[in-house]
Amino acid sequence: MEKGIKNIFFIIAIACCHIATAQPGFYVPKSAKVFFTGDTATIFSDVINYGNLGVGKNAFVNFSGKTWENDPQSLITDESFSGSGVTGTGGWIRFISDSIRQALKGGYNAATKSGPSFPRIMVQNKNGVSLNENSAKVRREFRFSDGRMYLNDNILVIGNNDPGTIGGYDSLRYFVTANASGKGYLIRENIRNSDGRVDFPVGSRDSSYTPAAIQNNITAGDDYYVSVYDSVRAGRITGANLFSQSVNKTWEIGKRSKPGLDDEEIFLQHLIRDEGTQFKANRNNAYVAFYNGNAWDTGAPQNTPVPGFITSGNSLTGSGVNSRLFYNNIGSPSYFTKLTGTGTSALKTILWFNARRTGYNTVLAYWNTKPEVSVRYFVLERMLSNENSFIQVDTVLSLINGAVSLSQLNYATIDSNGYTGISFYRLKAVNLDGSYFYSNIVAVGGMPGTGINLIWPNPTQGPFYVSCDPVWKIQTIVIWNAIGQKIKEESTNGRNIIPMELSITGTYFIGFISEGGRIIETRKLVVVSK
Repeated sequence: MEKGIKNIFFIIAIACCHIATAQPGFYVPKSAKVFFTGDTATIFSDVINYGNLGVGKNAFVNFSGKTWENDPQSLITDESFSGSGVTGTGGWIRFISDSIRQALKGGYNAATKSGPSFPRIMVQNKNGVSLNENSAKVRREFRFSDGRMYLNDNILVIGNNDPGTIGGYDSLRYFVTANASGKGYLIRENIRNSDGRVDFPVGSRDSSYTPAAIQNNITAGDDYYVSVYDSVRAGRITGANLFSQSVNKTWEIGKRSKPGLDDEEIFLQHLIRDEGTQFKANRNNAYVAFYNGNAWDTGAPQNTPVPGFITSGNSLTGSGVNSRLFYNNIGSPSYFTKLTGTGTSALKTILWFNARRTGYNTVLAYWNTKPEVSVRYFVLERMLSNENSFIQVDTVLSLINGAVSLSQLNYATIDSNGYTGISFYRLKAVNLDGSYFYSNIVAVGGMPGTGINLIWPNPTQGPFYVSCDPVWKIQTIVIWNAIGQKIKEESTNGRNIIPMELSITGTYFIGFISEGGRIIETRKLVVVSK
């Protein structure tokens, strides 16, 4: 008998005296507490745990039986609280066999977060370990030494209010999902910004290692789950088969606490041999696509997949990784794949912006984009004529949230503004990578109907500004004196606000000339002495 099990054999023998003698294998009754204190012990038979089975941090328990089964009311404790707690380090339980695929019936309820959980598990079985009938949880660490873990229709949770640790994973050793939507999830708990990139080493089947990784970019954490299955359809599970232009994999990714919120980067790794013919021919423009409920969107950035780095070993040259940032997108669950586009490096967002007063206390700001590339959100900013800087007044999320749209997208928002003077508006477009750019500046008058083409100050002592409403595409500003003589003409050159000056006092008329020489509007300007 091995040293680590000497101190528990007598306890088991006494406990078993109170139940049917026909009970097979290593059996822990409800009333029993069995604890492995240290060194190495081996269990050759099946395990049925109805009581408290403890594994201290120095213990290494080899399990070479066929099935390990936990009752939902059982416990697997560690060295904390005199061997009755679950907050310590805990020892290893190693599933080891050369001849059979072993089975684990974990007894854990992932929905209610209740039931027994292992401190640390190692898989050293070339035939693998199958998660059967119910789910399982590992509090500290899961390590692959040989073989795979088959999740089937069940859930495996890693971590204890943190993502825990997974080690030893590569193209031969990983978690095999059920290869179907809604089944076979790997969950990692409370992933936060401080955890960095957290890997989900999953694959849809044997010899198909197609993992994902998640970087949560905010401080508050969430539980994330991942599964993957073969097939990409135009309608996700219906419609045309997109095998040719995809990698024939759909990743199902979700979060428990705050679906549809937060800021994450998703990494997806596919096998090069799974690339369809169209994808392979245009793989330098590969991107992560998100299913928006109606169709797969066009993502950015679009670039050549890099060698597979979602592994605990060396990079996998037969695999490729693409990533994409998402803002308030990942639901419960969401679906992702990889497609190819036409490239985004040459595409830039083209933004048209305008604002006009619609009431004494309201200003309508409206804009459109065509194309729109990688924009996360827009910030409407305002500066009154008696102020020296712009302030933020509203934020509007992109309609495609960081994707690429070649079609025109239209936006609008209302600002509560009762200022009677001139108000200046501009738009700040913030991209997924944090970079940003500004629109043109538009001036809006203090009364309804005065926000099309403006002049201020009026009267002036010489210098003044002319504001051109972008709707009219003003090309030229013309100035006439009181008797109709043209004294000045200036091209807008695409500007919406043009600084000008007149040195002689008097009354003048400012003409706004559009394409084709049409006079859109004429406004009076008075120049007074200094």
